[in-house]
Amino acid sequence: MILQYTDLFDEKKKIHRIKAKITTEHSASHYGQPVIVLDDGGALDLFSWVSLGYQVIKASKKEQQALRQMGLI
Repeated sequence: MILQYTDLFDEKKKIHRIKAKITTEHSASHYGQPVIVLDDGGALDLFSWVSLGYQVIKASKKEQQALRQMGLI
């Protein structure tokens, strides 16, 4: 999927797009809970999702369903 966020530390508030996936196969996933893993391998937490204004630009139907279950869309 493709996500978009705004860099708060950039004076110009540049918008970035990044590839991501939803998985339970990451160390940030506990008890089978899905997490969003960014292209660089880092997990996206709720604080970052909200504070950086993440938005879903493109996602498969399966990803959209998972995002709904996570309460993100």
